[in-house]
Amino acid sequence: MTQVAIVTGANKGLGLAIVKLLCERFDGTVYLTSRDEKRGQNACEELNQQGLTPKYYQLDVTDSESVIRFRDYMKNTYEGIDILINNAGILFLKDAKEPKTYQAEQTIFVNFTSLVNFTEAMLPLTKDGGKIVNISSSSGHLSRIPSQEIREKISSPELTLEGLRRLTDLYLDAVKRNKEMEEGWGESPYVVSKVAVNAYTFLLHRRLKSRGIIVNCVHPGYVMSDMTHGAGDVSPAAAAEHPVRLALEPQAGGLYMWRNGTTVPWGGPDPRGYIDGKPV
Repeated sequence: MTQVAIVTGANKGLGLAIVKLLCERFDGTVYLTSRDEKRGQNACEELNQQGLTPKYYQLDVTDSESVIRFRDYMKNTYEGIDILINNAGILFLKDAKEPKTYQAEQTIFVNFTSLVNFTEAMLPLTKDGGKIVNISSSSGHLSRIPSQEIREKISSPELTLEGLRRLTDLYLDAVKRNKEMEEGWGESPYVVSKVAVNAYTFLLHRRLKSRGIIVNCVHPGYVMSDMTHGAGDVSPAAAAEHPVRLALEPQAGGLYMWRNGTTVPWGGPDPRGYIDGKPV
């Protein structure tokens, strides 16, 4: 039975580095997916020149028709999926000119809503005992949400996916009313999106325990990439190590792994600057 791994948003940066490592270490078929077909095919050719053989499929996780096409292709081609690494995402930097409401809507839609919709579409194809890894951030630490009431709601073990979606809707409504700071969400859409990704990771882990599917999230570090306009202090190759480790090695589920391989509690004090005495 062929083993299959899928990486989203993988034509460059961290996603491409993850595909490369999987091709080197995973005994199965690795799918490099991307929204931009030409860039995705070029990335595959780049890896081919290094003796690696990923497969390519055009996938836009923000487009429901694209997700359905990909799901149906995988269903008709393979007996199931072993590894899913959700890497696709966006970040508006501080100097972004787009209106605040637009930034918030797009960040939540791409980083959280589309990740959830794609994952839910692929769950029926995911083999029992499979692995799901969500690329998160230090911004996903629960302490980054100022309001204790919101933190308690979003970290509740009783939280459902429907409830989590409602919370992100409440956040977007607060932004539209220019009340996000007053109501305790903070000023960063990226923080809210990654906190929501982590919350989804942990509730999905609880849902899938009976199937033996391991669901984890990882903060890979501040990665040098196009998304950060070349800023960052971690190369894509170094940042790929821990997502691939979570995907390939025996692991517990419901973990929030830090960029140095340490698992940190989602709640509690913000661990930035305290892991190995280094800023993170």
